[in-house]
Amino acid sequence: MLKKFLSAMMFMCVLMFGVNVDAKKIPPPVLTAEFDQMDFAQLYPTYSWEPLPMTRFYQVRVIKLELAQDKIVRELMNGEALNRMTDSTPFTQPGKYLWHVRVVDKNQNPLSDWSEEKFFTVTAPVTFAVLGDSISHGGAAYIPAGQLSCQWETYCDVPIKNLARSGDTTQMMIDRFDNDVLPFSPKVLLIIAGVNDIRSGSNGEAVIKNLTILRDKCLAHDITPVFCTLTSMNPEIMQARGIPITDGDWRHEREKINLWIMRTPYFVDVADALTDSEGFLRFEFTPDGLHPALRGKKIMGETIAKYLRANFSTLITN
Repeated sequence: MLKKFLSAMMFMCVLMFGVNVDAKKIPPPVLTAEFDQMDFAQLYPTYSWEPLPMTRFYQVRVIKLELAQDKIVRELMNGEALNRMTDSTPFTQPGKYLWHVRVVDKNQNPLSDWSEEKFFTVTAPVTFAVLGDSISHGGAAYIPAGQLSCQWETYCDVPIKNLARSGDTTQMMIDRFDNDVLPFSPKVLLIIAGVNDIRSGSNGEAVIKNLTILRDKCLAHDITPVFCTLTSMNPEIMQARGIPITDGDWRHEREKINLWIMRTPYFVDVADALTDSEGFLRFEFTPDGLHPALRGKKIMGETIAKYLRANFSTLITN
């Protein structure tokens, strides 16, 4: 017992103070992100792994595979959680990439070997893409966004390029439209945006103005915009989970936005089946009051697939 205690204390000192140890004493992490099984990799990938006991710091390395010489394009330290790291720089350059993870101390000295290598491919152009926030980027509760089970795109049998970014407001999507959307030249762009605006106090008119700008930017580049209705929220669960929401009649603002969306030429109502009789996100479909989880995202993906097949069958066939 004493030996185990001393070993644990020594290991904690390594983590806290950066003492060098033999890297082979700690096994490499097991990777859990599933980019290689997605139709398209996320524009902003969330790398994830199984955290090891008493470890705190992890280094992610991404390498672009090239004919002349492989190139390191990312070296990141986890700051989001012990088991994940979301890339803040978009992958817009076509090519094949490998990524792996290792345990390090706070000074980035290695404490384990590199994990197994996993791969993802960036391709362009694409036919269908989605611009959105965390509801489209992926993830729910404790499941990282890079895992298949918590992305609605997984349940859509029409391949969709995921251009979403967690935390985005409609203004943020406008700001990154040229850099993040245009390199992929989508024929159809699904837009699921506005929840972060109204939960932070924005009114419906301001959101509609920004959605109109996104619509016009699409049309200027021969992209067909397809708006999806805003999913609701459940403040009681959000407050219990510590997720901020501004007081106010956000349900009324959401109704304004959805009414505008349902007057556009192309729209999908993904919200109705997820909303209860009082206008809240249904309790059984959300773990945190903000994000639809597995069942909710399955409904979203299947609803969107049905709509795309009904309205863009030629593009799907081609």
